Amino acid sequence: MKRPRSYFSHLLTALVFTLLIAGVLAPDRMHAEDTVDLSGTWRFRFDPSDVGESDGWQRPGKETWNTMQVPMSYNAGDQSWYAGAGWYRTSFQVPANWSGGHLFLKFLGVNIRSKIWVNGQLVGEHNYPYLPFEVDITDAVKPGATNWLVVRADNRILARAVPDKNWDGWWNYGGIIRAVKLVRRPDVYTRDAIIETTLGQDGAWHLNLLLNTFNLRSSNKGSFDLTINDAQGNPVYNGVGQKQIPAGHTQYNFTIRLDNVRAWTPASPNLYTLHVITAEEGQNQEHEIAIRFGFRQIEVRGTQIVLNGKPILIKGISRHEMYPGVGMTVSEQQLRSDLRDIKELGCNMIRTTHYAQDPRFYDLADEMGFLVWTEIPAWKTSVDVLSDESVWQHYLAPQLEALVQNFRTHPSVIIWSVGNEFRSNTEAGKNYVRRAARYVKALDRTRLVSFASDKHRPGADDESFQFVDVLSINEYYGWYYGTMQDVGPTLDRLHQKWPDKPILISEVGSGTVPGIHNPNPGDSGKDYSVEYQQKFLRTHLNQIYAENRRSFVAGALLWIYNDFPDPHRVGGGHPVQNNYVNSKGLVTRDRQRKPAFDTVKEIFHTLP
Repeated sequence: MKRPRSYFSHLLTALVFTLLIAGVLAPDRMHAEDTVDLSGTWRFRFDPSDVGESDGWQRPGKETWNTMQVPMSYNAGDQSWYAGAGWYRTSFQVPANWSGGHLFLKFLGVNIRSKIWVNGQLVGEHNYPYLPFEVDITDAVKPGATNWLVVRADNRILARAVPDKNWDGWWNYGGIIRAVKLVRRPDVYTRDAIIETTLGQDGAWHLNLLLNTFNLRSSNKGSFDLTINDAQGNPVYNGVGQKQIPAGHTQYNFTIRLDNVRAWTPASPNLYTLHVITAEEGQNQEHEIAIRFGFRQIEVRGTQIVLNGKPILIKGISRHEMYPGVGMTVSEQQLRSDLRDIKELGCNMIRTTHYAQDPRFYDLADEMGFLVWTEIPAWKTSVDVLSDESVWQHYLAPQLEALVQNFRTHPSVIIWSVGNEFRSNTEAGKNYVRRAARYVKALDRTRLVSFASDKHRPGADDESFQFVDVLSINEYYGWYYGTMQDVGPTLDRLHQKWPDKPILISEVGSGTVPGIHNPNPGDSGKDYSVEYQQKFLRTHLNQIYAENRRSFVAGALLWIYNDFPDPHRVGGGHPVQNNYVNSKGLVTRDRQRKPAFDTVKEIFHTLP
């Protein structure tokens, strides 16, 4: 797709072409970001005794290594219970036409912690599962030669980290679970952008753009060429700016007013692409990034969640990013199939339970018109850990920041969550919610902040709700406690206590195993029949979406789209044929629909 350029850019292109003909400039100009996908078959070794680093596995050697696909969870098959280190090794060469600039390795997800070596030199470490990160490997690479890349992944749970040892809510898949890429950038480049869009009272959209620009040389002058195109490639904005670009990291702010753009909504997910060309004065290198975004404003007004100035009713579901045989390394084909299923249900929102999912998920959510709740894996984390200053500095704050930095350009993302079902009704829990919510708000003032609470039964209400935008509860009345009929009174009581906040059901669901039947299900108890799940969901949704509650109940996120591996689902009446599986899905692990799928579809399609 040919991208329209500014008048200045046309003149610059003509000048460069003239100089090339005259032999003044080298012909291999660096422009769009160069990338090589390193996915494929790597060498692999388990390290149950944790001797790999002391024995020098990070250096090229002749040890016996097996093979492993990358990306892939290393305990997705026969080693499903394995918790420990796994070592990956591969080789790569820098493409011959890559001259100059800086080289980076970009990892889209390694669980849980990782260390990276290039040619035996430690180039980086990362301690946060599921989140993309990159390391600069320029000084370790040998141009024109074979380079050895070694990655040590470790999925053991630490006592003072996030997640901590309270966590056992889903399978602990370890390893390089998502793609790895080799990236080249010039010495002066723009890494990413913060894009804020607000709707003015005059109907115009106002875009505040903050560019994160890096100068790895000592130059101090350059230019930005900014273009915004619609989905058909037509320009809606074009501008050029000359700027000082000092050494190091600098942020540049641009404010743009646009009248001729269409808003992003779930019904009309209109997307635009921001092109940023960063050029260094006096050099023949320039760098381009392209970022898709949408014009979308999310806010809370009283007891309603408001999208682009209009209240929105949330009809949502949670999704675990898992599939049999591959663990968390779900193909794009399967991802698209999941989201088409969820769209067919009538959903307009997905909760990424309970971690950042593959970046392709957020891209597809933007395209297909899903709102997104996304969070860090602070799942039932001990309040002693949440209140530990060292944990905050080394695990909590960095994960919250990385979550926001990686996904803040996606119009689909509307809620950042700081955790799930920890003891938020304690003083330590309240202090964490207060601190985390303020921290996220300082990082991103354009989205909502919440957390999922299970503290909502009489006498155990959650005082931490005062610190977040949306009161979000996980409720299982009629499954773990109470009866199905308790939902409505609970919502009314919470509204009386918090009359100025919208209520969102962040989890509601019951387990079922196809083939188990009960023609006369009751109103409570762990009844795994398909009839009970249908009755449970219908009864709950009728109370949640009752017309007399529409003014303060924003909607629900069902638990859950798909069954998934769960290490503590065994015993206690859990069906033996589904041991180690959370069976609350509307579809099975291999995506066979349960009868409740059509029950939910019928209800959601009758709602406004």
